[in-house]
Amino acid sequence: MGFGFNLIGFPLLILLTIGLIVGFIFTRKKGLLKLLGIVWGLLILLIIVGTISDYYRRPIRLTKNDIVGTYRIDTSFYPGENARWQYEHVKFQITEDDEFILTVMQDDNNYKELHGQVVWSSGPPDLWTVKMDDTTHHIVESGPTLYRGHDRFYYVFESSKWNNMFFRKEK
Repeated sequence: MGFGFNLIGFPLLILLTIGLIVGFIFTRKKGLLKLLGIVWGLLILLIIVGTISDYYRRPIRLTKNDIVGTYRIDTSFYPGENARWQYEHVKFQITEDDEFILTVMQDDNNYKELHGQVVWSSGPPDLWTVKMDDTTHHIVESGPTLYRGHDRFYYVFESSKWNNMFFRKEK
């Protein structure tokens, strides 16, 4: 945890600055002033580095607009033939009207669309579940798990047939 300009870092900066000023006024010893200047400079550097690292550790904040879109399998998690097959055969879409559309390619290049309703949580919009209209598919038997980084996010559906399926929004 970096200091940042929070409840700890800012008061420390103020105290050190006051100490530097008082030290300058009441002493003429250059060695002490030099030491206080070095400590003050190091604290400022620590606060800057802490603030930057806090910014890059903070996960992305999602809105409904960020979530609406089409999602495909992210083959970078488990590259290979199975991931490529899933990428080509399964995708889902969340529409502006809170509709969930799961598209699964059947044999002979026929697509089957399963429709459902996105049920948003009462808290953050990135937590949601799917209420399917007629039948439950093994991909959406349980709600997705959201994983967020600093600038990207992805959902993981636990499939009883294919285990974890990693979906990332298409650009």
